[in-house]
Amino acid sequence: MRKVILLFLFIPGMVCAQIVCEDFESGSGSAWLQNGQGRWEIDSLFPVSGNYSLHHSYDNSEQGCDQTGIRINGLQPSMSESVWEFKIRHAYNPSSSNNWSFFLMSDSPPAEMKDGGAVSGYALGVNLSGYDDTLSLWKIVNGDVSELFSTLVNWQDDIGVDSTASLSVTRDVGGFWNVFIYDGQQDVNIGSGWDEELFYTAWTGIMYNYSSSQDRKIWLDDIVIEGYIEEDHSAPVVDTAYFTADNNLCLAFDEPLAGMPGTENFILMPGEHIPEKISMDGNYYLLEFDRALENKVYYSLRLSGICDMPGNCSDTIIDNILLAWPEWGDIVISEIMFDPDPPVSLPCCQYLELYNLSEFEFNAGELELEAGDRLYELSESLIKPGDYLIISGEDDMHDFSAYGMVTGTHAQLNLKSHELVVLRNSRDDVLHGLEYDRDWYKNSLKKDGGWSLEMIDTAYPFAGRGNWTGSDDSNGGTPGEINSVTNSNPDIDEPSLTNIYPLSASLLHLDFSESMDGGLTENVNWSVEGNSIQDISLCDPLRRAVNIELADSLKSGTIYKAELQGEIADQAGNSLVINDDRFGIPEATGHMDLIINELLFDPLPGDAEYIELYNNSDKIIDLADHFLVSYNKERGDTGRICWLSDECRCLMPGDYYVITTDRQSVIEGYGSCDRDRIFEPGYLPSMPDREGSLILFNRSLVLMDEMSYSGDMHFSMLAVTTGVSLERIDPSVQGTDSNNWRSAAGMAGYGTPGLRNSASPEEGESGGGTSISLSSRKISPDNDGFEDFLRIELSAEGEQNIITITIFDDMGYPVRRLADNMTASGCSVINWDGCDDNANILKEGIYIIYVQIIAPGRPPEVLKKVCALVYY
Repeated sequence: MRKVILLFLFIPGMVCAQIVCEDFESGSGSAWLQNGQGRWEIDSLFPVSGNYSLHHSYDNSEQGCDQTGIRINGLQPSMSESVWEFKIRHAYNPSSSNNWSFFLMSDSPPAEMKDGGAVSGYALGVNLSGYDDTLSLWKIVNGDVSELFSTLVNWQDDIGVDSTASLSVTRDVGGFWNVFIYDGQQDVNIGSGWDEELFYTAWTGIMYNYSSSQDRKIWLDDIVIEGYIEEDHSAPVVDTAYFTADNNLCLAFDEPLAGMPGTENFILMPGEHIPEKISMDGNYYLLEFDRALENKVYYSLRLSGICDMPGNCSDTIIDNILLAWPEWGDIVISEIMFDPDPPVSLPCCQYLELYNLSEFEFNAGELELEAGDRLYELSESLIKPGDYLIISGEDDMHDFSAYGMVTGTHAQLNLKSHELVVLRNSRDDVLHGLEYDRDWYKNSLKKDGGWSLEMIDTAYPFAGRGNWTGSDDSNGGTPGEINSVTNSNPDIDEPSLTNIYPLSASLLHLDFSESMDGGLTENVNWSVEGNSIQDISLCDPLRRAVNIELADSLKSGTIYKAELQGEIADQAGNSLVINDDRFGIPEATGHMDLIINELLFDPLPGDAEYIELYNNSDKIIDLADHFLVSYNKERGDTGRICWLSDECRCLMPGDYYVITTDRQSVIEGYGSCDRDRIFEPGYLPSMPDREGSLILFNRSLVLMDEMSYSGDMHFSMLAVTTGVSLERIDPSVQGTDSNNWRSAAGMAGYGTPGLRNSASPEEGESGGGTSISLSSRKISPDNDGFEDFLRIELSAEGEQNIITITIFDDMGYPVRRLADNMTASGCSVINWDGCDDNANILKEGIYIIYVQIIAPGRPPEVLKKVCALVYY
């Protein structure tokens, strides 16, 4: 008979305790499900106890594996101790092909109760895996069998083929298992072990594995199962739902499902997306869609016909499943400490700080840093909108724990003093980056260590150098909190095309001054004269460079133009400006094709030296193929090689190219310059203040040009030559001719980097006579936009003239000195604003412009012009 005893307990969430006894004395086995009918019977042939036992009765001409089981839906071993008892007789010595296992708990029906079946649970048996004949407790996970522990019983030696074994198994709520055998007087513990994992408990049953001649030799009787039962009347509920990719949704239910659901059981909204396929990974269901879903969207999932083991089915909607991964500009690097030694007050460790600019929460574990050629994976850590996250090496995380949220890199940080650092997401998309160097500190006292670089305005994270500076915090940095230098610093600078160069006859490379928008790679925004564009691709992670693939090959000796057809802007919306769009295939150079045209070897204190090169040929020259060296005549040796450019760069016929160690200093110090032709290659050859020599070579060591300089080459009437450049007069004359060099004119600011030399004869200049002309006969300095300034144009014969310009009133008193012993040659221009020497506006009247010219080898000259100062 089968008995069911219900004991009511006062335990929250638990309906009852249940003891199930099955002694088969009723002769009926209707509650037992067989895998294949007629394999098992309740019969009286050699019963284990009483008159009837469960007996394998199928006479099989082949080997087989038969199972039968009974449903025990709702057993809860985690709530109370569970007990399984049964008696068993196996009338044949066990082997790898003749064995049995009693499944204490199974999440699947009898057909799956076997090694390799789709079952998870626990079983007590002999040789479920292996053939050592030892009674063992086995754990089965999705059909994979592992031995939890073996007992002291060897079935063949200790039980044999004629004896019946009375076995019991207990499991406490913590997962501690015990196996007992009854010795005729008491239960004896023969094995124990621990495993806290639980699976859904739906069935218990017997598996019998036999050879063709050993069927019908197993009996089972007096089965008792004790434990707490919670009746399941609830449909399965999704307790975990998240996207693992842009087309994969992962689900976990609160209980096992009755089989694999179909794709028709799920609809993702908006969009009515039905999964293309469903797979399982452990206890998780993976829904895979046939296309990428939209980012940063809250989706809803409609489930229908999803049923659990007891048959409860779900028809519901799960809302607010967020699909979001960080994109360009969502998370930015807002602070970096690459040189912490010597420390100010912070830990002596490298770190970076991330800032979440988006409205979404992201996991730092899905990000990685690229610094130079090194990759750093980040540890798991959530970064919420508006939060900061400190990134350090794993060994240094504890040192930063007091400063805010911190996560580690799997490898220790090793940041250089100048390199490109890029932040990427798990899709390998770039989020942010910077290419920093020590000059970003803008403070020489902070360059030598202990101070971090901080972003000034996070609203413009791609503005580059102009939006970074050294920390102002007394600790040396502000990891994990708002930057000390935070301020409004809008990016209003127009981006520019800084280089254009053919990498091959059909591939063009373009560099830009800062990160550009998506229009950069759109074919419609560009054209190349005489050619068509096949493709445009990014070749810089920060969108500062592209490659343009051309349909036709470029011809040598031809100058082309890459023209902007559409609107392209930087990340702040400033439109791209192209000052020079010319390029071509570079040609081999020979002597005097590229020459030294101007140099500043004795700059003012705090300013920088510079050297200007000039393309003195009709060829397109690659500057990366040329270098300068200094030469010491006394020792007869050369100094360090200085390559003119660290990247391929075209210099067109008649163009200038200036190299310096401080571009901004040259731009600010010399108003007569072309800032787009001034570059910082990293270093210059040695140029002593008193004298020195320079030699220019190409890569094939062909001598291009050479020159020697000294302070004596400056104009003799200049009292001070510091900050005055030497300019080449005639590019066709050898640089070694000291007479072909002279001081830059004072009217030109004592230097013309990137522009035509003030010492060079003007095109079309006749070389005769000295004259003065005025833009008008009157000046009206009332700031109305009409004749507010008087333009004085002076044409002086000869070279190295000393000019003095004085303004006198009608009584003969000097009121303004416009120029005082300034050097000039050719045509010079100076403006008068109607003010006296104290910047006061003069009264109406007649004024005399008095010009004195002193030139070597000629008597002094005086020129006069009269104008009226009036107010309308």
